Amino acid sequence: MEKITIPLFFYLFLFKSISGADDCVPTSCSPTGPQVRFPFRIRGRQPSHCGFPGFDLSCNKRNRTILHLTSSRSYIVNRISYGAQIIYIDPEFCRPKRIGDFRLTGTPFDFSSVRSYNFYNCSLQKSTYMFPAVALPCLDSGNHSVIAVRTGLIPEGETPENCKDIATISVPIRWYGHIREELELMWFTPFCGPCEIEGRMCGLRNGNGETTCFGSPVGIQRNAKYGLSIGIGISILICILGIVCYTATKARDYGRSRHQNLDIFSITISPRPQSATGLDLSTIESYTKTVLGESCRLPKEDDACPICLADYKPREALRTIPECNHYFHVECIDEWLRLHATCPMCRNSPQKFIFG
Repeated sequence: MEKITIPLFFYLFLFKSISGADDCVPTSCSPTGPQVRFPFRIRGRQPSHCGFPGFDLSCNKRNRTILHLTSSRSYIVNRISYGAQIIYIDPEFCRPKRIGDFRLTGTPFDFSSVRSYNFYNCSLQKSTYMFPAVALPCLDSGNHSVIAVRTGLIPEGETPENCKDIATISVPIRWYGHIREELELMWFTPFCGPCEIEGRMCGLRNGNGETTCFGSPVGIQRNAKYGLSIGIGISILICILGIVCYTATKARDYGRSRHQNLDIFSITISPRPQSATGLDLSTIESYTKTVLGESCRLPKEDDACPICLADYKPREALRTIPECNHYFHVECIDEWLRLHATCPMCRNSPQKFIFG
């Protein structure tokens, strides 16, 4: 109880120094909802000077935190990272008639990356898809399932077997990621990173639109942190060296005692059987094969084969690993997959990403 009370009084004191009253105390729509503080504010609960323009939130009838986008719909807020300056929202793919583009025109938010996906409604009779696809079980019905496929992986105008086209939408994701259950919106203004790093609060200065840090830095001083880290590191290193020396001594003594009792003529060495861990030829040839055009453009910014390190050239044949969507020369990846059942870049097994 004491650990919870101390931060609460700290934030209360801090926001009194910012606003001159306790009306800017951090709040939330529910005990389990995200904490709302500058640059955000909850309309009707916190005055306008407690937040930054364009960062208004609200609470719905179910006490969920709601973000209103002027050029789009309203979305449920799952969490807020004030240090990273990212707000995580529910894309609401699972709600009927809510699949659509995400537009941020006129808002203070931005995407890290935008990627286009095709959504398909497919019969459950089709158990295997020969292309990377993302399942959305929350949209499944008794006889049909819904999948999302990156635009460009299926030729334009074509539809997967036993599937019907639903929509094509642009989804904000990380540049290295995939479509997920929540979307990330970033903001760059106001920039409160230094305040968060120092453990201080960010707020408006004298109502002129400029931001500043309030309160004293929380925690021990930087020099003390460095000294504490060095002391702990040296102690751990000494312990590790002691354990290594003790283990080596015990192993040497044990080896000497065993050597005295062993009959050298009774020792036989058997070669370790090798086991094939790669994929069969039919599985390898089922992975997508692409012939480069004159532009050598790929969906990913890959200029060279990660295996042989040679640059891609026009009319060269490439093969794609399912789901992770990594590209390689056909001859390079085929030889690799005969010996290994994992992608050479991410070490994931492509077999487990093909689903029904």
